[in-house]
Amino acid sequence: MKRVLIADSHSLFRDFLKQKLTEVQIDVVVSQENRDLQTKLITSLPNLIILDFEEDDSEEMEFLKQKIKDSNTASIPVIITGPKRDASNIAPLTKYGVIKYFEKPVKLDVFFNAINKALHASLIMDDTPCVLDLHRNNSIIFVEIALGLNREKISLMQFKLAEMIENESIDTPKIIVMLTSLDFSFVDGFNIEFLIDNILACPGVHQKNLKLLSTSDFIKDLVDGHKEYSGVEVASNLPKLLNGLIGSSENTNVPDLITDQILTSSFEPDDDAGSLATKFTSDELYHRDTEKDGSVLSLAIIDSDENSLNLTRQIFEAIGATVDTYSKGQEFSDKYEEGKYNLVIIDVFIADKTGLSLLNFIKSRPYGPPVIVYSPSAQKEIVAQCLKLGAKSYILKPQKPDVLIQKSLSILHFSE
Repeated sequence: MKRVLIADSHSLFRDFLKQKLTEVQIDVVVSQENRDLQTKLITSLPNLIILDFEEDDSEEMEFLKQKIKDSNTASIPVIITGPKRDASNIAPLTKYGVIKYFEKPVKLDVFFNAINKALHASLIMDDTPCVLDLHRNNSIIFVEIALGLNREKISLMQFKLAEMIENESIDTPKIIVMLTSLDFSFVDGFNIEFLIDNILACPGVHQKNLKLLSTSDFIKDLVDGHKEYSGVEVASNLPKLLNGLIGSSENTNVPDLITDQILTSSFEPDDDAGSLATKFTSDELYHRDTEKDGSVLSLAIIDSDENSLNLTRQIFEAIGATVDTYSKGQEFSDKYEEGKYNLVIIDVFIADKTGLSLLNFIKSRPYGPPVIVYSPSAQKEIVAQCLKLGAKSYILKPQKPDVLIQKSLSILHFSE
């Protein structure tokens, strides 16, 4: 059985991730305290480590340094979640076996894709477009859902809702689920039941304090047909639902609760960097943004020899790098983007353009990446020219994978 070691201080992340991994028979070892992390690593020898970085990451970095000193753990891949940081500070993590770095709040679909690749697993994600938001207004928690019902987000909502109830010490949670922008039919019945069941599973939530705001007759008929949902109310009128929740004993005005904050027409991103985002990259409202895949190292390889090009690509993809390949120098020049690559590997002889002209091109860029020339030519004049034009190293083909990787790490100042 495959095993994952999760080291994260945030219970919502841990619990949700553990549930998803367990569903596909992946053994999960959890470390809540950094002080026992090294021990659990040695005793469990996982196939993957998922590690949370704090702003002060000194303890996590010490763990990674100890990890690579032990031959039994050095090669275990690591996926990190952490705060936003400059790419130049992320790339050196490759040395410690880090294959992905995801900025928080994490986009779950991209995150799980990375786990699937690392474990050769089959975590399945519901990709139904859905935006889900939770917020509290006085004594009531509002759950707003737009676009559609996504089962992953509904599962995540349960954890976030339970977290809100606990953190804010809500003895009697009162919840309104706002579904007014959605139309439903019998094909949605399973997901609606899943939604209601997840809410009722939260601590302290009773049927009488759960209200659904919807214009759908189907939802009303579905709720009325379930004995276990007795007390759950469905209505199309928000003041009516609020009156039913507030009661005469509470000093709250219904009009004060019906605000732009509740009846929002747009959904803002979840900015809780310590938690999980209730959005995926597939969401329609966020689709216009280019989402990173979490890659720690990004490089370009330019080589007209197809076999050599593919072998070099495979070497770096094996350590989690994102690799773009080019068989022609002009293609690289045309598609070049400032800041896209941490490293460029060039064969000095290319079908349409010499490596010397490409070196000159990269050298002229204001923030050009470091370049390794990887070529079969051993002519002293060519080597000297390449180094003069800014190449950081000249390596003769062919080489063992470790040679290329270690030279790349050295050039990028990955060594201590």
